Amino acid sequence: MYSSEFCAVLARHPALKDFTSRVTDFLDKHLPEPLTEEAARPPWLGLRKSAAQAGLTGFDLACATVGPGNGRGPAGARDADVVVPPGLERVAQGMAMFLAGRRDCDAREIFSSGHGAMALRYGAPAVAQAVLDGVVNRGELAGVASSEPHSGSDLRGLRTVAVDHGDHLLLSGTKGLVSRVEEAVGFVVFCKVLRPEEAAGMDSDGAALREVPLSALWLPMDSVGVLVESAAPLGLRGWSLGRLHFDAVRVGKDRLLGAPGDGRRIFDAHFSGWRLMMAMVCLGAATASIEETMARTRRRSVGRMSLADIPSVACRLGTAAAEVQAATAWCFSLLERIEKDGEDIDVAACSAAKALATDTSYRAVDIALQLHGSDGYTRHTPMEKRLRDIRGLRIADGPNDTLYSVLAHSLLAATRPSPSLVAQRQA
Repeated sequence: MYSSEFCAVLARHPALKDFTSRVTDFLDKHLPEPLTEEAARPPWLGLRKSAAQAGLTGFDLACATVGPGNGRGPAGARDADVVVPPGLERVAQGMAMFLAGRRDCDAREIFSSGHGAMALRYGAPAVAQAVLDGVVNRGELAGVASSEPHSGSDLRGLRTVAVDHGDHLLLSGTKGLVSRVEEAVGFVVFCKVLRPEEAAGMDSDGAALREVPLSALWLPMDSVGVLVESAAPLGLRGWSLGRLHFDAVRVGKDRLLGAPGDGRRIFDAHFSGWRLMMAMVCLGAATASIEETMARTRRRSVGRMSLADIPSVACRLGTAAAEVQAATAWCFSLLERIEKDGEDIDVAACSAAKALATDTSYRAVDIALQLHGSDGYTRHTPMEKRLRDIRGLRIADGPNDTLYSVLAHSLLAATRPSPSLVAQRQA
């Protein structure tokens, strides 16, 4: 039994029913049950490659969003490609993430082009074609490197620098804890592009760098001078985590995404959608947790009373279900708006929706774990793994406190010409 909001989206977009069936069939074959920590870890990268063979890694890309000259022609198309109706690519991606989250939060990397979408949308033809061949057609993995140890998610405070030497860039700096450091074949790196004389005149504290606009580039992981430092995460253990160190890495200028200084535009356009994807993963996990707990409360009893008939139990489950439904509805409505509005994205609303969804999901799983009793706190049920995984996604792509603040600052500054916070339905 899926979230009623998920079903409502299908009712609004019946053309996606075949797509969701394809995703569900894939998961039923490869991940038939929600994962527990005591179960053997699936071959996640292998599952992504299987998804590529099933045509489930490029459905989020409209031909128009693939960079100039990089449309999927005969060389890039495959008979197994899943076709999503134009204008529903983001909604379809959200559905895939929701369904993946029902099985496990680490399944989030199986479907779609992921962070490779930035290289496909903004990269030069050769870069976009290489990412299309690898990330979409062969099921390889792309990563993103934005945050840094000293500044976290403060994009203006980034100190990773690409010095422009005419025909090439020299990339130097360190990126904070990022995912996929061992599996990704390449990373979208956010940095500051400087002329040599500008780089020589920069202060050691990087204060002047705050005024330099952000840029983005595609960096293959086999580039000379890229060093990986791995770390052990609390949750989300299906994929590696660590720091990336760049020691004067030579990068061709054709690997820039967009023009120098386009980084913030690229970041906002991509991460507004991506944050909603991570929200959908967590909401899928939360929905599965609520459903599993409802089934358990029907089976269990306290004395002569079913656990489900105890008012406090029913109240807690109902509260969790209501919050998850509301967050799911908001996230899907934002995905539909992104499809409609193009790059005129409400960054603040997408940021806050991700924060709300992950906080709501964490509370729902916590309640589910509690109502499973001592079993919930073991590796025998999926609850403790979900709790750790969702906790990590409350930090990833911007910590929730910061994301709520983005919405508050937007409302206080009135940066978008919008109606009142709560609009009345017109007769």
